[in-house]
Amino acid sequence: MASALLLKGTESPKRILCAREIQRSIKDSVHSLLASRIEALGLERFYEVTQNEIRGINGTTFIFTGLLANIQSIKSIDNIDLCWVEEASSVSENSWRTLIPSIRKPGSEIWVSFNPEHKTDAAYQRFVLYPPQNAMVKKVSYRDNPYFSQTTLPEEMQILKDQNEEEYLHVYEGELKQFVDGSIYRNQLKQARDEGRICWFPVESLEVHTFWDLGRNDSTAIWFMQSVGKELRFIDFYEHRLVDLDHYARVLKEKNYLYGTHYLPHDVEVISLGSNNRSRRDILEGLGIRPITTVPRIASVEDGIAMVRDKFKSCWFHEENCEGGLEALSNYQYQFDDKHDTFRKVPLHNAASNGSDAFRMFAQGFEEYIDSPELEFASEW
Repeated sequence: MASALLLKGTESPKRILCAREIQRSIKDSVHSLLASRIEALGLERFYEVTQNEIRGINGTTFIFTGLLANIQSIKSIDNIDLCWVEEASSVSENSWRTLIPSIRKPGSEIWVSFNPEHKTDAAYQRFVLYPPQNAMVKKVSYRDNPYFSQTTLPEEMQILKDQNEEEYLHVYEGELKQFVDGSIYRNQLKQARDEGRICWFPVESLEVHTFWDLGRNDSTAIWFMQSVGKELRFIDFYEHRLVDLDHYARVLKEKNYLYGTHYLPHDVEVISLGSNNRSRRDILEGLGIRPITTVPRIASVEDGIAMVRDKFKSCWFHEENCEGGLEALSNYQYQFDDKHDTFRKVPLHNAASNGSDAFRMFAQGFEEYIDSPELEFASEW
C-alpha cells in the first residue's frame, strides 16, 4: 500500500491522509515506512521527506494523524483524495463513524490495512463481514509476500505451530484470535468447546430464566437459560444499547419463551430520573417482566468471576443463538499494566463487559430448586 500510494502520487497531485487510531508522535505513523519505500523505488528526486510531511514536486502531500486524539478536527479536513488507515483493527467504531463521511471529495478512496484480531473489531465488522458494496476486500498472507524469507522464517513458523497452533494460525495464516490476551474465561470456554458443550440443541418446553446487565450509556445484555437435568443450557442472548426498557420487554415477548425468574443486578433498584419516583425494577415489572430477583452485590468482581468459573462446567451454549454472548465471554479480559508489564486482576471495561457481567448475574444469583429425589441425586453427583 505504501508503494502504491507513492506511485499514485507521482501521477497527479494528490492529498493523502495516513491515519491510525493512536499516534502520539510521527514515529508512531507510517512516515518512516513511506520514506524507506521512496528510497527503494528510486523516488528521492520526486519526494521531499520533512519531519512531519512528505511532499512531491507536483504538489502531492502526505499528512499524518491519530484518529482518537484528533477525531473532532477530522470532521473539518477537506480535499482528501486518498486515506490510508493502517493497523485498523484498533480503530474504534466512533472513529470510523467520524472518518468515513469526512473523506467526501468526489472519487476519493479509503484504504484499510490490518492484521485481523477479533471478530468483534469494528474494522473486521465493517470491511470483512459486512463490506460496503463498492469495496475491494483481499486477504493476504506470507504466501503473497515477494519478500518472504525462505531461509529462517519457515523454521520459525514450524516452531510456533508446534508450540501454539492457535497463535501460528493468527500470526502466519491471518486467522482471527479465538481469545484476547488476558482472556478471563479462556480455559473455561476452551474446555466447553472441546467437550462439545458449544453446539446446536433444541429449545425445550421448559421455563426460561433470564440474566441481565443494565446499561445506561452503554449496552444492556440478556442471557436466556433453561435448566435441563444436570445441564444449564443457555439458549439465547440479546444485547442492544441506548433504548428504553420497553424495548427489552418487547424483545422478551417476541421471543415467546415460557419465562421463569428474571435476575437483575442491584442497580435495578435505583430510582430513575424522570420516572415518577420509580425504580427500573418498578418499570420492568409494570412492563410485565416478573418475577424479578435482585442479585445482591458481592465484595468484588473477582469473587463473581470465580463463581462463574466454578459453574461453567455445567453450562451448555446454543452455538448459533448465543454467538454474541460467546464473543463477549471470549473477549472479556483483564486490564494490562504497562508499568509492570503484567495483567491486573481487574477486568477491562469494553464492549465485552456487558454480556460478561450479565453472565455473572447467573453465577451469583441462580440456585436450582429441585423436588425430584432422582434429580436431586443427579445434582449432588
